[in-house]
Amino acid sequence: MNARSDDELVAGFQNGDETCFNELVYRYKNILYQYILVMVRDEGAADDIFQEVFLNFYRRIKEYHPEGKLKSYLFTSARNRILNFFRDGNKMFSLDDTDEEGNPYLHDGLAGDDPQPLEKLEQEELAARIRNASLRLPPRQREAIYLKQYMTFREAAELLGRPLGTVLVDHYRGVQKMQKLLKEEA
Repeated sequence: MNARSDDELVAGFQNGDETCFNELVYRYKNILYQYILVMVRDEGAADDIFQEVFLNFYRRIKEYHPEGKLKSYLFTSARNRILNFFRDGNKMFSLDDTDEEGNPYLHDGLAGDDPQPLEKLEQEELAARIRNASLRLPPRQREAIYLKQYMTFREAAELLGRPLGTVLVDHYRGVQKMQKLLKEEA
């Protein structure tokens, strides 16, 4: 399969091919939505912000110039909306960080064969412990750790508008603090 680049999809969308836009949304829906959710910790707000990002991109597509930086453009747009969300005081506190069925919002899919029930339970418990530890980090550290999963430190620094060294330190301190929190729980 010969997947088209972001720039090719943007150009196709700019020329009126709506399927290109749909493919871009599909391509970024998981990583961008999870980033938003990690930062706002509210599923409804994350849904709204995610939709705003792509609605804004849809409306301004003729102004966008493909230069291989769509991921940074989308993350910057999401980050600005997240900052507006907190600035405007729209943060709602949830009593529960799970969906209606009791599943955590942030979960990692496992590749390969399905684990045995006991293994699956242990993995779910570990994932919950890691998730809870990450939620206890300061937002800057949590954001640096999350962004590193999807981009280089240099890209994250550019997105955040911070020096590379600051992002490296935030990431390092976040990882150290998570390790300490996890050891304390053990």
